[in-house]
Amino acid sequence: MMRSVKRLLAVRDRIIATQSPLPGEEVALKDALGRYLAAVVPARVAAPPSTCSAMDGFAVRSAEVTGPAELPFHASIYAGASPEPLPIGEAARIFTGAVLPAGSDAVVREESVEIAGDRVRFRAAARPGENVRLAGEDVMAGGEALPAGVRLGARQLALLSAVGVERVEVVRRPRVAVISTGDEVVSRRTPDSNGLAVATLCRQLGADVERVAVRDRLEEVSAVIASAAILNDAVITIGGVSVGERDLVPAALRGLGAELLVHGVPMKPGKPFLFARLDGRPAIGLPGSPSACLVAFEVFARPLLLTMAGSAAPFRRALPLRLTEPASGKPGRARLLWARLSPGGEVAPLGRDTAQVRGPALADALLAVGADQGELPAGAEVTAWLLDDAW
Repeated sequence: MMRSVKRLLAVRDRIIATQSPLPGEEVALKDALGRYLAAVVPARVAAPPSTCSAMDGFAVRSAEVTGPAELPFHASIYAGASPEPLPIGEAARIFTGAVLPAGSDAVVREESVEIAGDRVRFRAAARPGENVRLAGEDVMAGGEALPAGVRLGARQLALLSAVGVERVEVVRRPRVAVISTGDEVVSRRTPDSNGLAVATLCRQLGADVERVAVRDRLEEVSAVIASAAILNDAVITIGGVSVGERDLVPAALRGLGAELLVHGVPMKPGKPFLFARLDGRPAIGLPGSPSACLVAFEVFARPLLLTMAGSAAPFRRALPLRLTEPASGKPGRARLLWARLSPGGEVAPLGRDTAQVRGPALADALLAVGADQGELPAGAEVTAWLLDDAW
């Protein structure tokens, strides 16, 4: 990875190091969708709970079917039944998921047998353990079902249900205030698309979001930030973080006694990004230009909020991919470019203007380009962060 991008990620890592996961709380499994586990979840019962058949077929003693053989039919065993032991020298028809009868150690699939009246003819030898799922083969009772930090989606909830878990300890949802600054936003001369985007991104991460807009008045910006810091776990401001006459967020934070840890980062777009700690809470200042706002959120705010929410995997997946067409640009700062994946696993950049809104809307990847790299030719390899929540 390019040194300039590594330096950028080092800033990100220093920011994340200031934050620990929020406290945990216990919730019912039905209410846990999208939450992050605060602790390891042990299995209450094994999965599968009993040794069972992996397919439809016939349960046998493998020692009695060492080659082509014929055995009398004993009984049919369905899922959910408690079967009697298998008599010596007999075969039982069994269905997928049904408990294997005591005495049997193999299941011969239905396609490999012939049924003639009350006799079952086997064409080939049965192997011990064939088509059998052992009790606890997937998860032993008392063993780890899922580790801490896992996000609970449909597949994870299905696993926990299968091992008898009814309640889990999850990290409390972060409460986040999203504050859009600017007279033009308050007057609605400019649509607050940034505020909507950032609030939605926070909700996608599992946060409860309060959204407000404030005029370019230092006392008003200070009052809104102070109030938000009392009621929320994190404060995100949008706009007002550069060095212009109406960029009031840094002064407001200093006036409130915040510790400014980062103000300005060597990347394009998103250079004015700000990070501070206010009364022990993170205060994140995003630039006002749409693309810069969303890039800064991706690089810094998203992993910080995921860490707060308890995620063990706060970073986007990164892959080396090749460009389908040239990417223009000048060296000087690390660049982040919105891009679209092709069916062949390549990427095409989607513009470079910091004010663009369509590029981010169409993107399913963000490309990290080093500060020493200017225009990149088609076929050049780039690091692509995959935006898994893209349509």
